[in-house]
Amino acid sequence: MKPTDEYDYIIVGAGSAGCVLADRLSQNGRYTIAVVEAGGPDTSLVVKIPAGAMRASGNPDFDWCYMSEPDPTRDERTDAWPRGRVVGGSSSTNGQLWVRGQAEDYDAWSAEGNSGWSYDDVLPYFKDLENYTGASTEDLRGTEGPLHVEMLRKPHQLSSAFVAAASETGIPAIQDYNGANQEGASIVQVTQKRGWRQSASKAFLRRALKRNNVELIVNALVLGIDIEDKVARGITYSSDGVTKSLRARQEVILSAGAIGSPQLLMLSGVGPGEHLQELGIDVVADLPGVGQNLQEHSGIWVVQEVVDSVRTVNQDYNLMGVVRNGLRFLIDGTGAAASPPAQATAFIRSGPQEATPDVQVLFTPLGYTIEGQDVVPMSSPAMMCVPTVCHPDSRGEIKLSSASATDAPLIFPRLLSDDRDSARLQAACEWVRKVFEAPSMKPYAKSEQFPGPQVHSDADWRELFRAAAGPVFHVTSTCKMGSGPDSVVDSSLRVRGIERLRVADASIMPRITSGNTNAPAMMIGAKAADLILQKA
Repeated sequence: MKPTDEYDYIIVGAGSAGCVLADRLSQNGRYTIAVVEAGGPDTSLVVKIPAGAMRASGNPDFDWCYMSEPDPTRDERTDAWPRGRVVGGSSSTNGQLWVRGQAEDYDAWSAEGNSGWSYDDVLPYFKDLENYTGASTEDLRGTEGPLHVEMLRKPHQLSSAFVAAASETGIPAIQDYNGANQEGASIVQVTQKRGWRQSASKAFLRRALKRNNVELIVNALVLGIDIEDKVARGITYSSDGVTKSLRARQEVILSAGAIGSPQLLMLSGVGPGEHLQELGIDVVADLPGVGQNLQEHSGIWVVQEVVDSVRTVNQDYNLMGVVRNGLRFLIDGTGAAASPPAQATAFIRSGPQEATPDVQVLFTPLGYTIEGQDVVPMSSPAMMCVPTVCHPDSRGEIKLSSASATDAPLIFPRLLSDDRDSARLQAACEWVRKVFEAPSMKPYAKSEQFPGPQVHSDADWRELFRAAAGPVFHVTSTCKMGSGPDSVVDSSLRVRGIERLRVADASIMPRITSGNTNAPAMMIGAKAADLILQKA
């Protein structure tokens, strides 16, 4: 398709939701679609080989390199908040875990007045997305979709030991955490095919671009949405220092993510009126919920030294390790190069009062230590669990730092502003210690390297969390879907008060899902396409 300055639909962001949206909107051939991406093409091996994610994070060629503001709930610490700035978005740089979340997550969305978003409503979209090759006992998985999803191939022996040890503590081994029941422990499901990353770009956007009605515009920083008389008419963007405009005959859809989408709305005059006026931005629609309700899965490391007879992934961060694992990857698509950041996971309840799992624990056969201000791989064998809070009660926000799109927005995490989240983390960490002491893990576990046996009282844990807990890069909910005064979009994802403008990405979640958020983001893109086409 030849570039023009007018399309039926303009999608801002070629990320997890945007790629799916472009594919589904373009299938009938009736409409022209422009996908506008701030980053560059996803041609590098860094975004093709799973282990490349470590090199993508903090690299401006692939990452927005956001930094948070000091968090008063965590000793005023700041954090890196990596978000993919490349075709495929964060699906090109993430940990590749495929986690739908619990059925109860979506039923809760529906119960808040979001008709059409119950588990029964969204399940068909999940099934349509995936080509799942693992075992499942229920008719709840898709096997003919574009996205290849498989059980991690040849997991480390410690990952299998983690699943067995979890069972010994009363957490059962389960076949499919994306089936009818999430509670239990399992080797992870990943968006890979024979070890290679399967991003949203590879699965969805590439086939859309083979059609003659889709145009991808890369290295294009969107400066704002062009709104006339409260109708979205198009966008303005910058490319190679030149400012350009595109017009939308039908709609503009923001799929820029839970940081980018609220930023663009506010830059365009849609957001908290007082905040916009402070920055000299004309208020087009006073929507106080834009940028609010930020939710993130807070997490903490628990690192265990491993007996010397076992080699773990952190020992391969050297030239010989790279060569050895590179060859293994090329031969059969396994080994450290194909390993996601987590190889096994468990969904558990922090206490008997919880009706469903409220904590996810990620396990990986590697370990880090802190040297000065740097986090570095341990030189000796190690393994690590990362407990995270599935349903945080803490809330943060996104605000603008200026009226310019070239200035990063302000991220206020407030990850531990609700003490219930610290209590959940503590319960999860105490369970992890039981796992490392269980019979299946006992032959491998040597000693706790972090936080160490000196941490045991409630006060110790709270002090630790303030000093060391952080985000796990699942930011959501800053353009909340709903009908209340704090909502930004309705159940059809239309921005309140503005015609022909929608948001379709993880920012619309009323409440964050249980586990990694890549799968729900793709589902949102798929459902958004149906909502748009129904109107068209």
